[in-house]
Amino acid sequence: MKLILIRHGRTDWNVQGRVQGRTDIPLDETGLRQAAAVARRLSGIRLNAIYTSPLRRAHDTAKAVAAFHDCDIYVSEKLTEINFGAWEGKTGSELEAQYAALWRDWNWILHPETCREMGAESADDILLRTLCSVQEILSSHPAEATVALVSHTMPIKLLTAHMIGLPAAKIQALKLANCSYTELDVTDADHAQLWVWNDTSHLHGACLQKGEAL
Repeated sequence: MKLILIRHGRTDWNVQGRVQGRTDIPLDETGLRQAAAVARRLSGIRLNAIYTSPLRRAHDTAKAVAAFHDCDIYVSEKLTEINFGAWEGKTGSELEAQYAALWRDWNWILHPETCREMGAESADDILLRTLCSVQEILSSHPAEATVALVSHTMPIKLLTAHMIGLPAAKIQALKLANCSYTELDVTDADHAQLWVWNDTSHLHGACLQKGEAL
């Protein structure tokens, strides 16, 4: 199965550098243009289904993609962003002042005890639910299907790392832009070949005004 992973478009909190997590922030104007651009990128691909996180920034990105395709959108709570607990809504500077050591070493998500103290999810929690969603997708569509999955930074990074055998501790080295395109050739929920990672070529000149960042 070909699995196309799309991160949602930009939000005001992305611009402000605030941790979003489960907080339901909508796309900003640039995010809407990014969603339209990635939708055009996928318009030449026959999609069998689109799966999305229920958070508006992802769901609205998925709806933009669906406008070019005669297929269903399936909303799955398993694809939502990490619950950041006490960090949600805070900026990087605020977190560095309050959680200096943890802010500099994001590997805290690998330690369930630390996550529980913060009221946050761990990497294992996120990966488990994301893999459950992928297993459901694989069992619902034929092997030759092409499915788009619209989600968030942590689920996409952890899922991709797991499927290609990259240790979870390395995911912070992976950059993932808003409305980027990633493509996996999936064998099963534990194995895939990575064909494209974080491609943003469809965004350049298509939806960003001068001075706007990805």
